[in-house]
Amino acid sequence: MKLLLVLATIIFTLGVVASSVVIPYSYPLYKQCDSRWGSNEIINQTVCNVGCLMSSCSMAIAGKGITLDGNLSNPGSLNEWLRNNEGYVGDDLLEESVLENISNGIQWVGSYPASAFTMDEVVDMINKQVVVIINVLQGAHFVLAVGYDQTNTVFYVNDPGFNTLTYTYEDVVGYRIFNMI
Repeated sequence: MKLLLVLATIIFTLGVVASSVVIPYSYPLYKQCDSRWGSNEIINQTVCNVGCLMSSCSMAIAGKGITLDGNLSNPGSLNEWLRNNEGYVGDDLLEESVLENISNGIQWVGSYPASAFTMDEVVDMINKQVVVIINVLQGAHFVLAVGYDQTNTVFYVNDPGFNTLTYTYEDVVGYRIFNMI
């Protein structure tokens, strides 16, 4: 009987946790170190080494159904397009505004510090299907925000570099915002 009670408690708890997750729009998950493109050069380093922002942008572009030379974007094809279209500046830095040249459906809104938005404002953007890329790990990594927990403290993400599913609002140091249709 105790085992049944424990199992029922676990199932109830998992159900409550799962029901509090909101993922309003689905994006593909691309890993920057995928063997298909991980060793591709950006400028000085590889996609695997420094391609988290570009990979996050690629997930958003593909998820919105925007094609790149007739095909859905992936980190390999987007990196190649960026290399051929002045999409990188300085030392492997993505020039986000260049992504607008892929399609009229992409609008670069801007780069913002974490303090620019409350959690509720970011949740509202996610619900409106605005592309929100969050900068985490003290500024060293970018991930695509795909959802949130209804407690409004946790972002669910597609993380191109790690097997991480969530980051907290407190983990965020900045945002990259795009409108994509």
